[in-house]
Amino acid sequence: MSATQILSVFVLLAFLIMEGSAEMRPKPANNKNILSDTSYVPYRSPEPGIIRQQGNRLKNEKSVYLKQHAYNPVDWFAWGEEAFNRAKADNRPIFLSIGYSSCHWCHVMEEQVFTRDDIALFMNENYINIKLDREERPDIDAVYMDAVQAMTGSGGWPLSVFLTPDLKPFYGDTYYPPDQFLFTINQIAAAYADNKDKIEEAATNLTDILSENLQVSLSTKLSHEMIESLAERAKTQIDKQWGGFSGNMKFPTPIRWQFLLHYYRKNGDGEIAGMLRTTLDNMASGGLFDHIGGGFHRYATDRIWLVPHFEKMLYDNAQLALLYLEASVVFDDPRYSQISRETVDFMIDEMSGEEGGFYSSYDADSDGREGLYYLWSEQEILEVAGEQDGPALAMILGVTPEGNFEGMNVLTRRAELFDIESKIGLNENTISQLFDKYRDKLRNFRDKRTSPSLDRKIIASWNGLAISALAKAYGVFKEDRYIKSAEKAADYLLKIHIDENGGLFRSSYEGKPEHDGVLDDYSFLANGLLDLYQASGNIRYLEKAMELIDYTNTNFSSENGGYFLTHADVDTPIGRKIELFDNVRPSGNAMMVEALVKSGAITGNSGYHDKAGTLVDLYSEIMNKAGIEMAGWLDAAIKLNGPYYELIIAGDDNLIFHKLNSVYWDNLPCHAVLVDIPGDGLRSDVVKSARDKTAIKGLATAYVCKLGTCNLPTSDPEELKIQLINGWVK
Repeated sequence: MSATQILSVFVLLAFLIMEGSAEMRPKPANNKNILSDTSYVPYRSPEPGIIRQQGNRLKNEKSVYLKQHAYNPVDWFAWGEEAFNRAKADNRPIFLSIGYSSCHWCHVMEEQVFTRDDIALFMNENYINIKLDREERPDIDAVYMDAVQAMTGSGGWPLSVFLTPDLKPFYGDTYYPPDQFLFTINQIAAAYADNKDKIEEAATNLTDILSENLQVSLSTKLSHEMIESLAERAKTQIDKQWGGFSGNMKFPTPIRWQFLLHYYRKNGDGEIAGMLRTTLDNMASGGLFDHIGGGFHRYATDRIWLVPHFEKMLYDNAQLALLYLEASVVFDDPRYSQISRETVDFMIDEMSGEEGGFYSSYDADSDGREGLYYLWSEQEILEVAGEQDGPALAMILGVTPEGNFEGMNVLTRRAELFDIESKIGLNENTISQLFDKYRDKLRNFRDKRTSPSLDRKIIASWNGLAISALAKAYGVFKEDRYIKSAEKAADYLLKIHIDENGGLFRSSYEGKPEHDGVLDDYSFLANGLLDLYQASGNIRYLEKAMELIDYTNTNFSSENGGYFLTHADVDTPIGRKIELFDNVRPSGNAMMVEALVKSGAITGNSGYHDKAGTLVDLYSEIMNKAGIEMAGWLDAAIKLNGPYYELIIAGDDNLIFHKLNSVYWDNLPCHAVLVDIPGDGLRSDVVKSARDKTAIKGLATAYVCKLGTCNLPTSDPEELKIQLINGWVK
């Protein structure tokens, strides 16, 4: 899309909306209905007070986010035909508000804006008002986020978008303070009444521009030299002192660090290694990590990872658990191993349901205050640890009388920054022992507070990330509860989220699925099942992963290459989107490339590998411009540039078999997949690569292969390590 085109359209829309707006002038929109039935009576909402008492339509919705607005005086509709038909019949503009249950500023706007009767009355008289949970409908959110970002240059949640009755965006922003919002809705209502035709024409032009997908051609091949150049460029964007990518706020972006970690493993770039460790150390030692209960918060509001935005998301924790797990192997650092364990344990203990799946998020707020559940006063620390150990424990946790956040303290573990060893006369080991001594007591004390609310929505794609983390954690740590939790989640999704045609539902509540899955759901879950197969050896998970991949190839593929966000049968307001860029999660397209690379190696089907290579080459020019913004693609490109191995181990379940298997899990290679063949053979037509692989002379035997071409088989773990690990390093 052309930035000049968008700007010109938006300037016209802004002019139409603000024309003659010297003062606020409430003016109801022209509600002359467009239906031929002249007896039709335009819709009138109940009085705000009645809606507040009786609730609006959202009280019947399953979404926690929608239910949070069920007793607003606003006459909210859920996204759907009822609202669309009403807007068309009454010829009213639509106000669309998008958010999610754990979003702090969504709560603020709800409390400040949508609870005011005067604002609600004007909204109800002049708009059809729709609430949307972005976690349930990321496809709709993506469409209108693009529109708002194109118009304003920024985006976020809550997302506030004004649409024509046929769902075309013409104005938008994010959070509005109450007076500004009241002014804006007055002006837009008046402008729509006076200039409806011009606004709709401009909205159509904007929609046409936004609906254009990137045109690509297979012009260049992504080389290793290009990957090196992009890694060098990424170095310039990193905060050398505190880690993360430079900015006043720090977001954990695990896919970027995963790419750089894999680049380091391939190239041995010491500078990249240092930047990685700086980032990992500061994310884990600051307030972003919950040192009492485990798990990571959403993001840091400062550049030093001190004060977080306190919500906890499943997708952050799944990705970060896996990142720290691999980093613990690569850098042989037990601290990273511990962070990974505590994060996985948090997911199992706090975010998993009896039914099997993992819940989506914890709210940032409790008792009406952001972060209150996680904040401490110095007096509380002394109360837990007593007068003798309390002062030392407070210092270890960075707790001071004045606090570091609104008079209270976010806990940290940065003893080395404050020379704590010399101040309290304890060495690093003794400091850790003191924290361990009181950790459970601190947790018990905190548990007496009002806990943030938990959104029990189970999302297919986020569960796919969790399954991957748990499967690999089992491979490394050999703790049965990790594989059992991964299998339980996978079994739940395969039972509840798969429809009769093989498609995926995106979300479920209490075992009841709803909403069509988007590309992310298919690609993330396929990867999770592929990882679970490698950890468990259960061929069923591989077969189900392949079914999802084949279904995606049939129903999501674009003729021009890549995958659409939505299924071919799903209607979207501004056409089907192809999303290439990563955000806090990798793009669905990048994850599909990852799934194709893995599945091609596991099954021996070169067609999957070739398709992945074609897609990477197809978007290589865009990747070269975008750099780290397409880290998921770059990570796949490293693997495609190879060598990418399939490790096949055949033989009885004995000591040699386990030693060979441990070579894989002890090194957790990013450039290989694992296929274990039990002594009686692998009974599946899916794994063609393993058909002729057997134990030699009665000994468990390993085969390191690349697209069917294998090295000499070996039963020696040291030789296997040379073939599998040393052979990959540049």
